Amino acid sequence: VNAVSFSPDGARIVTGSQDQTVRMWDAATRQPVGEPLRGHTSSVKWVSFSPDGTRIATGSEDQTVRVWDAAMRQPSQHSTPFFLNVDSGWVVGPNCRLLFWVPPASRRTFYNHETALVIRRGCPELDLSRMAHGQHWQKC
Repeated sequence: VNAVSFSPDGARIVTGSQDQTVRMWDAATRQPVGEPLRGHTSSVKWVSFSPDGTRIATGSEDQTVRVWDAAMRQPSQHSTPFFLNVDSGWVVGPNCRLLFWVPPASRRTFYNHETALVIRRGCPELDLSRMAHGQHWQKC
């Protein structure tokens, strides 16, 4: 274990480890809560709960910061469900709509169903100000 943080209410503990995982623990029982959070591709060195306890920020030697949903494995009622089809590379949204394509080299680190946000050092930024979407996407 490389890093440890208590939730603001003291009920949970989050740890980051050499095995590239983030684990949540019940502070009272000292038992793990759910399965390990996976997504980093190198040792997890930093972990911290958000002030309201709803998110966990982690930093890794893979040069990424990930923000995780700290809820007990229950999807947020305010999120839009989507998934990455790892075979085709398409991110699919509600009603099986294709949202965008992810190149093969980026698929492993791009998506994990428990990840809310990934910030990578030195990565390109997307300018979506002229993005064509909806029925207009074919005009680009």
